[in-house]
Amino acid sequence: MRTGRKWRCGMGLIELLVSFAIAAALLAATAVAVDASFRSYAVNAEQAALMQQARIALHRMTSSVRATRAHAPASVSLRAEFASGATVTDTGIAMFDETGAEVVYRWDQSQRCLIAEIEGVSHVLARGVEAFSVRMEPMRSAAALKSGGAWDLLKRAEVLLTIRTDDPAHVAESTGAQTLTLSAAAVPRQNCW
Repeated sequence: MRTGRKWRCGMGLIELLVSFAIAAALLAATAVAVDASFRSYAVNAEQAALMQQARIALHRMTSSVRATRAHAPASVSLRAEFASGATVTDTGIAMFDETGAEVVYRWDQSQRCLIAEIEGVSHVLARGVEAFSVRMEPMRSAAALKSGGAWDLLKRAEVLLTIRTDDPAHVAESTGAQTLTLSAAAVPRQNCW
C-alpha cells in the first residue's frame, strides 16, 4: 500500500489570488477599451452634428441667394466698391426676399457662429464656425448697361464656410479637433436670364 501525501481537491489560496489578479487585469483592459469607445463615439457624434449643421446652413444660404434680389455685401463700407464693379469678399451678404424683407447672413467671429437676420430678428445657423467669407462678383442689369449706370446685380456668389469641432480630449490623448471647409457657389435666378 502506498503511503505518502494525500491529494486534496480544490484550489489553494495562492491559486485563488492569481486567478483574481488575472481577472482584474482582463476587466481593467476591457474597461479601458469601453471608455475609449464611448469617448470616440462622443467626438464623432459632435463632429457629425456640426458638419450636418454647416451643410444645412450652406444650403440655406445658397438657396436664399438664388431666390432673392438686390444682393450686396453686409459691410456698408464695401457696398460702394461692389457698385463700382469690383469683386468683393465680405464676412456677410445682404439681400431682399420676394416679400421685401431684408435677409442678412453674417459671421459673428467672437461667438464662432453663423447668424441669419431676417427683418432684424437673428438666429444662429451654425456653431463652431472658424471662418466665413462670401466672394461677390457684380454685373450690370440691362437698364444699367443702356444708361451706363452702376453695377447693380450680383452675377455670382461663392461661399466658403470653415467649421472646427471642439476637442473634448484630455491632456494625455489627442483627437485633434478637426477642421472642415465647405464651399458652394450660387447665381441668382433673376439675374441669369
